[in-house]
Amino acid sequence: MTRRTKRRFAHELYPLPGESEVRPLVVEVPCLYARAVGFEVWGTDWHDLRGTPELTMLTGLRIVQLTQCQMIALMADALLQGMTGDDAWTWANERASDETGEIVFDRAGFYGVPVGQIKPYPVLAEARKHYHWSDPDVYGISVLVATVDCPESECVDCTEPVEEVTP
Repeated sequence: MTRRTKRRFAHELYPLPGESEVRPLVVEVPCLYARAVGFEVWGTDWHDLRGTPELTMLTGLRIVQLTQCQMIALMADALLQGMTGDDAWTWANERASDETGEIVFDRAGFYGVPVGQIKPYPVLAEARKHYHWSDPDVYGISVLVATVDCPESECVDCTEPVEEVTP
C-alpha cells in the first residue's frame, strides 16, 4: 500500500493561478501566505546540509525566495485591507523586517491558512528527521513533543494510505 504525508505543500492546499489568471486579493492573499509559510527553512533538510557546499550555494537563493514570498504576501495583505501607496508599503515593510517570520504565520492564520498542515519545501531532499507537535492550546500554541529520527514520509504517525486508482 502506498502512503503519503498528511501535511501538504502549499501549492497542493492553495493551487497557483492559471497562466494569465488574475484572482481577487481575497483568494490570492491566503495563497501567498501559504507559499511564504512553505518556504520557511525550519523542518527542512537545511540543517542536514549545514557545512556542505550544496547548502552554501543554495543559502542565498532560498533566503531571497523566502523573503520575497513574505514581502509579496504582506503587500497583498495591505492592499486587501484597503491601504494604498506608501501606507501599504510601510505596513508591509515594517512586518517583513521581523526575522522570526512570526508575523507572516500570524497573518496566515488570520486568513484561515492551516499553517500546521503545510509541509515546508525541501532545499534539496526530505529532511532526515522531523518533529511531532502537540495540538494547539486555546491560544493556538503547540509545543514540541518529540524529535523523530526518520523522514516524515517514513513515519506511520505522519502518513496516511493513498487509495490506488485502477483504470
